[in-house]
Amino acid sequence: MFAYREEIDGLRSIAVIPVILYHAGFTKFFAGGYIGVDIFFVISGYLITSVIEHECEQERFSIINFYERRCRRILPALFFIICLSSLGAYYLMLPEELKEYGETVISILCLSSNVFFWYKNDGYFSEINELNPLVHTWSLAVEEQFYFIFPILCYLLRKRKRCLIIVLIICAGISFFLCQWGGNLPLIFNHQFYMFSQPHYASFYLPTGRIWELLFGAFIAFFLRTHDLTEKTYRIVNEFFSIIGLALIIVSVIFLNSHRIPSFPNCYTLLPTVGASLIILFGQKNTLVGYLLSTRLLRFIGLISYSIYLWHQPLLAFLRLQSNRTPEIFIITIVIITVFLLSIFTYFCVEQPFRNKTRFTRKQIFSMAGVGSILILILALGLIQTANSRTAIAGNDGDTYLSDLRKYGNWQYVVRDFNQLAKRKTFSNESNTKLVLIGDSFAQDFYNIIVEGKYLSSYDIRVYYIYSRCQIYLGSQNRKQFIDVQHHQTCANDNDIKLALPLIRQANVILLVNNWYEWSARRLPMTIRLLNLTKQQEIFIVGPKHFGKVNPKLYINKTMEYRIKQFQHPKAETIKVNDLLERTIDPSMYVNVLRMICNGYNHTCPLFTREGKLISHDGAHLTKYGVIYVGNIIFQNKPLNRL
Repeated sequence: MFAYREEIDGLRSIAVIPVILYHAGFTKFFAGGYIGVDIFFVISGYLITSVIEHECEQERFSIINFYERRCRRILPALFFIICLSSLGAYYLMLPEELKEYGETVISILCLSSNVFFWYKNDGYFSEINELNPLVHTWSLAVEEQFYFIFPILCYLLRKRKRCLIIVLIICAGISFFLCQWGGNLPLIFNHQFYMFSQPHYASFYLPTGRIWELLFGAFIAFFLRTHDLTEKTYRIVNEFFSIIGLALIIVSVIFLNSHRIPSFPNCYTLLPTVGASLIILFGQKNTLVGYLLSTRLLRFIGLISYSIYLWHQPLLAFLRLQSNRTPEIFIITIVIITVFLLSIFTYFCVEQPFRNKTRFTRKQIFSMAGVGSILILILALGLIQTANSRTAIAGNDGDTYLSDLRKYGNWQYVVRDFNQLAKRKTFSNESNTKLVLIGDSFAQDFYNIIVEGKYLSSYDIRVYYIYSRCQIYLGSQNRKQFIDVQHHQTCANDNDIKLALPLIRQANVILLVNNWYEWSARRLPMTIRLLNLTKQQEIFIVGPKHFGKVNPKLYINKTMEYRIKQFQHPKAETIKVNDLLERTIDPSMYVNVLRMICNGYNHTCPLFTREGKLISHDGAHLTKYGVIYVGNIIFQNKPLNRL
């Protein structure tokens, strides 16, 4: 029969603690902390399958009972924390953020928040998602989508176990194929193949690349139903493999840095999933690992792990939302302690009462789930309406801050004009001076400077985009050694200056505008030489800019006098790269934007123009007013004043 295992609760704590510390910013020692979710998937697959198998053997399995348990387990704490998070969102978020938050809540109710985040394409590891209070609910959506089909399949094939296992093995194989090589499917006809390729078909969020992790746990449950590994004859084997399993998890947490390995999930995901599987299989309580995981503290953390998981992201996100600065370790520590205290409260006062069948009947649970869903839907729609209303009334009191931010302080504004021009692949045959602008989002910013300031109106301009992660580089070294593994495929496509050479050959003026990394900045003189420009061609290098972290919501309802007094230090890494470029690039061609703009007290950067308009919405990219402000400065000074 299915028996409770204390060590599984301990394993839950091993999964949740790295996730919390990773999201809290302790990535130096917990670079792979995010793999805790993968461990949870294995545990979930094992526990759910064990229960289903046990009930099927006793011929008392019921789909209704199954979903009743899921409702009792998932919804009360989730609804409780969504409601409290909505208060924080209401007071701390800008209209656009609040609208997206409301849409996120609706996607959670539809069990599709993972699809929502995939569609938004922010990327789990991006700084944007650090500020999303509900981004972590993607994993709940993956599980619920899996459990929408899996128990039904188990029930239908309960008397044909071999057939069931074959079907699940095929599903696991397809899922693993998609997570490792799925992105190659659109490239079949091009005869291109990449070792790691997952966009669209098996991204981080979608269940297609995650099913195999849950099925790992299911296969363990099937195995342990017919094999007893608790006998003394297995003692040495159990000790050895459980230690190996724990070691694999520790290695994953420490070394699986998301910036150095391909996008999860992929074959690297086998490390934590196999590690968790080995512990579940062999880490019985009479082993050293089983004993450690069964200690009271780890078991207790495991018991409240669901509440911990739900609480940590909203608190950390709201902490970051209300400040321009990265929170200090002391503040982060206080937040983590608060997470644990709130989780204890939620576990005993919210989770446990609703799991008690004597306190709430099935009918009451389903009724409350339905009513709760409707109320939270109304709450989400209210937040979206509030966001729209705030935007609509912005400017009625003479302050256009919010409406300006919505129109010009976002990515759509940054990329709009550049992307339109990028569709034109060749110069016209007219005799105008030909200029090619090459680079990443900073080049998109620069083109906005040209458009808004009506500079270079006599030039025939073309643009070429190179993703920032790929950098502008020509040389004998293989640039893949400098690029994060997860971006190798992207950088192997169009994101290479070699493909812009036909435009460069035709141009009279070349502008390279990039968020230069140190490795590409050191090699930039060589890159310029290898362009083999003629004496008649001019080239200008525009350095990177970053005015420090900006939190636009801090300046809502502030006076113009207050705003124009806001200065802060630029990003240290950006200063370092600019200094390097100033030493190695001819001053007749180098533009140090940071030095020109950040000339306040102690070389600080203004956050607002003299008219009280926000210069940058994120510290790196410019609003419309920032574009005009920066353009007026850099085009009036050397060397761009020659154009």
